[in-house]
Amino acid sequence: MLNGIFQRPYLNNNNLVKKKQDEEKNASQTQREQQADQNSRSKGLQYIEPRTAQPEQQVDWRQMRSQIQAQARQQTQSTEEPMPTKTLSGRSTVINIAQILKDFRNTAAAIGTPDNLKEEVEGYLSLVEKQVKKDDANTKLVKSNLKNASSILDGYISKTLNKDSKVVENWVDALFLQQIDFKYNEEEINPQFLVKFPQNTEPKTIETPTEPIEQEIQTDAKVVSLIPQDKELKSLFIQSKKLVYANQPEKAIETFEKALHRADEVGDNETKSKIYYEVGRIYDDHSYFAEALKSYHKSIQNTEDNNVKTKAHYSMAQIYDDVNQIKPALDHYFSSVSCAGEVDNLSAQSTSLTKMGNIFTDMFDIQGIEYYDTADALAQQTDNAKVKGFVSSSLGNAYETFGEPQKALKAYSNAVKHYTDADSPQKTAQNYLKAGDIMVEMSNVSKAKGLLTKAQNYARRTDDINLMNEINDKLNSLELLS
Repeated sequence: MLNGIFQRPYLNNNNLVKKKQDEEKNASQTQREQQADQNSRSKGLQYIEPRTAQPEQQVDWRQMRSQIQAQARQQTQSTEEPMPTKTLSGRSTVINIAQILKDFRNTAAAIGTPDNLKEEVEGYLSLVEKQVKKDDANTKLVKSNLKNASSILDGYISKTLNKDSKVVENWVDALFLQQIDFKYNEEEINPQFLVKFPQNTEPKTIETPTEPIEQEIQTDAKVVSLIPQDKELKSLFIQSKKLVYANQPEKAIETFEKALHRADEVGDNETKSKIYYEVGRIYDDHSYFAEALKSYHKSIQNTEDNNVKTKAHYSMAQIYDDVNQIKPALDHYFSSVSCAGEVDNLSAQSTSLTKMGNIFTDMFDIQGIEYYDTADALAQQTDNAKVKGFVSSSLGNAYETFGEPQKALKAYSNAVKHYTDADSPQKTAQNYLKAGDIMVEMSNVSKAKGLLTKAQNYARRTDDINLMNEINDKLNSLELLS
């Protein structure tokens, strides 16, 4: 039975999650977040490359963390053999210094680094670039300057979130464990180490929302609550949502501010909470994480609606999770689980527990399996096939991390079943692909081909060109092995 995080039990006899009772810790958490609010600086909303909901389209610090840990574990195994330039699955382990510099600059831009700090970072990167364009680059000097630049970015992240952070430095350390080609070549790109950023998109052209928005606000879990009854407030709220849908975030925030003033006038705190939550989502989507955290926190302060609290805590947890702040991430995932338990939202509970399991797995802590088991037990009580697939796929990743390929294959098989039931061809293809990779590593070429062919069939039902290309490349590689 799980004992929970920091000695906090969360399961009752009905397998539902209890609400936290420790007011002292709750007050301490609130005080900590208020301090973070005071230390954060408003930058306004600008059009920058947005962070989308898909994990593959953001700066995935957790993936970097996993890579660091995996590489560190490999380093403990003493060997005199030279590092191979390719793995059995055909992935190159060589990365060019030009790609590292480009990704470093993209990272600095993506986290909203202030101009004065960006200039300092660029100073170090320019020294690196000058050095690696020489015939005999001083690699020690290159690494030293990259470490200096990473400490500046980590300092900014730490100040913004009011928590010590070394995520950029850890990312650089992970790269140092690879085979770096110090001969500067912008054309040499290794997609395995590419930090992916979404391309700028044009504003969406959509039809004006009508009846569904008039009645209620839909979320990906449950209905948050009804539209406000005050006519002026209702009009402003709906107008703001339309602007969000039309990809006009600055105008949406301006209109939400008007709605906030009106909510104050009529004393509607629940609508204030929903406004703060919606504004937090805008900031979150555009990578203004400090402002997003402030808005989500205010949303929680102004509501008694546990559906809203569930969503806000989950969103805050994801922000902390993405920048490797483990304790606050776990705290907010736990709070999301607790609030979801108050409204019998088993899908939300299962999702947050799975996220907690992922954190422990990334730290090579076997305790993560217990969270997946509990998440699966809750998910099985629902008809939400996507959540079931998410739990199974995450469990497969965990078993693969802990070196249990057979259990991983079984979990991926379950994930395929659930995602097929959910009519999610992309996720189905991705899990067939993961299973195929395991078979490749086990040198079972025939089974690998079969799994990858199934992955290819499902991928063709999507518009994910990168996924289709990745699967095709692996099938072609297997043909050469045959």
